[in-house]
Amino acid sequence: MELHDLVQSSWQSLLRTRGRSILTMLGIVIGIAAVILALSIGESATLFILSQISSFGSDKLIIHPGTKALTQLQSSSAFVDDTLTYTDYKRLRREPYVDAITAEVVQSDMVKAGSVNKSISVMGIMPDDLTIMGLSMSDGQFFSDADVEGRTRVAVLGISLADEMFGQGNAVGRSFKLGTLSYKVVGVLKQAGTQFFQNLDDIAYLPATTLLDAYNKKFFNAFIVKTRLPLDEATSRLEIAMREAHNIDNPTGDYSKDDFFIMTQADAIKTVSSITSILQILLSAIAAISLLVGGIGIMNIMFVSVTERISEIGLRKSLGASYQDILRQFLSEATMLTIGGGIIGFLAGSFLAWLAIQIINQYQRGWVFVISWNGALLGFVVSTLIGIIFGYLPARRAARLSPIEALRHE
Repeated sequence: MELHDLVQSSWQSLLRTRGRSILTMLGIVIGIAAVILALSIGESATLFILSQISSFGSDKLIIHPGTKALTQLQSSSAFVDDTLTYTDYKRLRREPYVDAITAEVVQSDMVKAGSVNKSISVMGIMPDDLTIMGLSMSDGQFFSDADVEGRTRVAVLGISLADEMFGQGNAVGRSFKLGTLSYKVVGVLKQAGTQFFQNLDDIAYLPATTLLDAYNKKFFNAFIVKTRLPLDEATSRLEIAMREAHNIDNPTGDYSKDDFFIMTQADAIKTVSSITSILQILLSAIAAISLLVGGIGIMNIMFVSVTERISEIGLRKSLGASYQDILRQFLSEATMLTIGGGIIGFLAGSFLAWLAIQIINQYQRGWVFVISWNGALLGFVVSTLIGIIFGYLPARRAARLSPIEALRHE
């Protein structure tokens, strides 16, 4: 049988039982759509995370508490002791290669201002944060070193939070409460958007020392250092300075002896890439289970189809159709079903991924819709293989039927 005739015959056979054909394809459609959805959202998430890390800048270092794990991920251990103090901050700020440094500590609390009463993120930072994060003022001024030293109860607000609390242009000079303590607004930042996974426009910023006092904290979450030196050299110098500050005897640079670790942008990208790759493999494996279920469904439906068409098979074999002709006929039908399901699944998965990205952007801007072409290729190849593999047994059964027994079948 010629290829054109084979395709036409298979297509006509599927059209005669279009209801069953649609139900047969449904498992493949769901499976391929799940693969495309999972991989596309995974790639979008990877791009978003990498863009956030890139926006941090390649001339900065982050000092975290805890011991640097000697693994490929270069991450901190699961349980760490807080070790970064205000004394450490002042020590590092005196280093000649440190152009700017900020200490960060984060807290959540209820803010009260007029009719506004809601939970917000509060961040304790230092004056150099403006330079490090590339921020600028919309109104008023940023707090000063004197505010940090004096632990003054002043605040700078993100522009969205300021407008919500006091109305546009009315925040500077006003007071509000965080928990039970009052703070005076001295400035409002210009719109900054999302940086490093935080919406900077919806945060209240306090001098870091003020926040430590207000919430009975002693340690910072991290130091961020901006330097003019090559990052490798700056990292080495910072490690020496921190070991001296913490009285750590570690002349060989054994990270397991340190109670801090330093990350660069490259380290963060490496960590994120490793984690997202593992997650995408996991998501793909879970979604692939749907393809397996769809393949089993195709095999069952094809067995039913063989049983219903025994008389037709007997007639064709009595008219000269060979074993190979019957085998190719049923394999062709199974393959057409899976390829058709693959195409529909790709379109459905792409639409669902696009819709998911639009929804995510309503809550966190910066996500970009991308189609996972690796997922599309995987889906096409897998759906075709499923058609061949799961369609083979029913096709083989049909091809091996005796023409006489098939014609006698009712």
